[in-house]
Amino acid sequence: MKNNIVVVFSSHLSEEKNNEFIKHIGNTIGVKHKVVCYPNFNQFSLSKIYNQAIAEHNNSDAIMVFCHNDITIKTMNWGKLLLGKFNNQKFQIIGVAGTTYLAETGRWWEDRTKMHGVVEHTNGLTNWVSEYSKPRKGFTVPVVLVDGLFIAADCNAITDGWDEDFSGFHLYDLGFCIPNYLNGCEIGVTTDIRILHNSVGMTNQEWENNRIQFVQKYQHDLPITYEP
Repeated sequence: MKNNIVVVFSSHLSEEKNNEFIKHIGNTIGVKHKVVCYPNFNQFSLSKIYNQAIAEHNNSDAIMVFCHNDITIKTMNWGKLLLGKFNNQKFQIIGVAGTTYLAETGRWWEDRTKMHGVVEHTNGLTNWVSEYSKPRKGFTVPVVLVDGLFIAADCNAITDGWDEDFSGFHLYDLGFCIPNYLNGCEIGVTTDIRILHNSVGMTNQEWENNRIQFVQKYQHDLPITYEP
């Protein structure tokens, strides 16, 4: 039975900003928890930070949440919802957006009909909702991967840690989810936890480099389709 949550984030922001995010987590989570900030000024990949967090802060009663620090969690007591899902369902990894199909290209949004989840976005002036699928209250949809914006995991039940072959801040989520999925872990998307992403997702050359690396590494597995 899981009864606490460890929230982990990497940050290049000021101590004041980091403390604001830590306070936001505390004000919304609703369960026993710990929030761990790793100051990171591009010297460490997210995969390395997250593996370090597992080594230093995981415990047998915990669910770990790996998230961006430019998010606002709009669902009060979201921690209770999350613990309920892990304690009463079969999933080892849960996120708020994902897909049941990963194309040969490694672009998980290539077939939007296979995408699931709801995420709000803002560019500072305008807010909009990316509704990849219709919300399903209380239900967790099985998928092959979830987006790195917010990934919760039972780190005592997964088969693979974060793949440190992927440097920087891109494709780390695929590098984590796909080997776990291929090795039998159950991954799901919930729409019960609503998140506002204070950013507009953009790809860049580092993302493209990591995508090519990912495709080469998993060329014999791609495409990947969810199979019950």
